[in-house]
Amino acid sequence: MMMKRMGAWMLLALLTLIGEWSGRCYGCLEEERIGLLEIQSLIDPDGISLRHWVDSSNCCEWPEIECDNTTKRVIQLSLSEARDYSLGDWVLNASLFQPFKELQSLDLGYTRLVGCMENEGFEVLSSKLSNLDLRVNQFTNDKSILSCFNGNLSTLKSLDLSDNWLTAGSGFKVLSSRLKKLENLHLWGNQFNDSICPSLTGFSSLKSLDLSFNQLTGSGFKVLSSRLKKLENLHLWENQFNDSIFPSLTGFSSLKSLDLSYNELTGSGLKVLSSRLKKLENLLLRWNQYNDTIFPSLTGFSSLKSLDLSANQLTGSINSFQLQPMRLGKLENLDLSENQLNSSILSILRGLSSLKSLDLSFNQLTGSGFEIISSHLGKLENLDLTYNIFNDSILSHLRGFSSLKSLNLSGNMLLGSTTVNGLRTLEFLQSLPISLKTLSLKDTNLSQGTFFNSSTLEELHLDRTSLPINFLRNIGALPALKVLSVAECDLHVTLPAQALPWLRWIFEITASPAPFQIGLAIFHH
Repeated sequence: MMMKRMGAWMLLALLTLIGEWSGRCYGCLEEERIGLLEIQSLIDPDGISLRHWVDSSNCCEWPEIECDNTTKRVIQLSLSEARDYSLGDWVLNASLFQPFKELQSLDLGYTRLVGCMENEGFEVLSSKLSNLDLRVNQFTNDKSILSCFNGNLSTLKSLDLSDNWLTAGSGFKVLSSRLKKLENLHLWGNQFNDSICPSLTGFSSLKSLDLSFNQLTGSGFKVLSSRLKKLENLHLWENQFNDSIFPSLTGFSSLKSLDLSYNELTGSGLKVLSSRLKKLENLLLRWNQYNDTIFPSLTGFSSLKSLDLSANQLTGSINSFQLQPMRLGKLENLDLSENQLNSSILSILRGLSSLKSLDLSFNQLTGSGFEIISSHLGKLENLDLTYNIFNDSILSHLRGFSSLKSLNLSGNMLLGSTTVNGLRTLEFLQSLPISLKTLSLKDTNLSQGTFFNSSTLEELHLDRTSLPINFLRNIGALPALKVLSVAECDLHVTLPAQALPWLRWIFEITASPAPFQIGLAIFHH
């Protein structure tokens, strides 16, 4: 009797397994495969965007599809730009996606979506849906957006409505009551003014909010900051903010990242913010109107790890104010590119003992001062000095950066040699920092005496560089070299095969009016 019962249970289990797998075709569920082909016929009837969706193949391997490794059910579906625009506006029947019972992420960006059919919004979808991307469509008002959210979507955590035609209204207040667990809301590129702020206070679980590229002035942010206590990331670039915005932001006590780039900020008021946002780690102030008076206001950001002050009006002139070292002991990344900085700025960097990446490109630096700060920046790994006014002496000033791995000197006045009593020496590139792995000298003019000598250098970029005839004969002094880029160079040279036993060539050759000739063997380790 016992054996008969065991046999019956084993038969039942086998039949269940057979039943489960009988619905699968070509590695994915038959129901879902049919559903995908139906979507294809509806939004891409000519089979252009979704031409790889072939009836006889495994739909889990189709582009734009991701399936669960175990169940083989579709969990991610990306239809961004897949719909034929000639079909006109799209009023969605979301039941089209009902076959996908475990769908977690759906991307319908760039599909001319204007709304949803009555009672056929996204609430009919999988109870596991957590990410919904509706960017770059044609939602215009509260009615159009609410037509797609008729009921609760309790699992949705991320919603992207960027670059639509939305204006401020009460629709988001209603929406917040239906999306209680929403953590990420992207609304950049709409037509919002400050009246949108009260409508967003109901999104109490928000951790990230993007209101960039709108028409905000800041008058509504005080009420918003008093309600969104969990907010960690706030993106407000390209609005109409001036310094009056700062007191309204002090209530965001959990904020870790703040982007105020492309506004009309001048500096006054920033100190108020630094005393309140003690958790702030990333601050982006690119393309504003800051001058040197901003530096003392930054010292209060005690947790700051990344700071972007590029494309402002900074000079670093000692005459504008008494430059004191910035005491930002946790700062790791600093971008001061596209300003008007001279070498006086270097003294202010002495207090940045944790700095790993420094961008000083597109300024007016000459080189003096680096040897003084190198002992203070012992952790610096990446240094970008592109397009300044350095000459060959710059590398002698950089020797003290013991941890440097990447150095970009492109677009400077380098010749590749120094002149002493009328004699050219080889000091320039023999003085490479001992830890350097990447060196870029694009758009420079290397002389006949150029010589590279480094046991650690792995990448050398010399695009659009005038190379001497015998230049590459000395490249054997770079035993660790893996990548050599010489795009748009006029190169007439033959390299002995034994010179580069480890070299793997990656040439980024682009169209150039000058002839590109190379006679180098290709080697692999």
